[in-house]
Amino acid sequence: MKRSSIKWILIICLVFTVFSITACGSNKPKDLLKGTWVSEKNDILEFHEDGSCVAPFTYNGAWLESADRYTVKDDGTLLLSSAGGHTDSSYELTDSEEALDNRSQYFVSKETLVIDGDEYTKTE
Repeated sequence: MKRSSIKWILIICLVFTVFSITACGSNKPKDLLKGTWVSEKNDILEFHEDGSCVAPFTYNGAWLESADRYTVKDDGTLLLSSAGGHTDSSYELTDSEEALDNRSQYFVSKETLVIDGDEYTKTE
């Protein structure tokens, strides 16, 4: 009787541990980027699960296009590009909001995105 009680307690502890770990979510830049972001100037950025995005700050007036795709490399570098191939931007991941002072870097957390010298707040 005692063996089965201990067995069930261990199973319950294991299940609880698995749920606790998976509930924390991911802190990978690609996972943190997904969603809609709004700046103080009401500029909107969107990063979708399928790798598509809306990034108006990348607008190339000569070609009338903005980046509509994004990729995050293994080292955290964010690449933004357009289907037409006329808009390409690269941003190095930094671990602080110093990206406000360096337009070639970006910072992302669960609630804040700093890119291209502007700060955005996650809305969803």
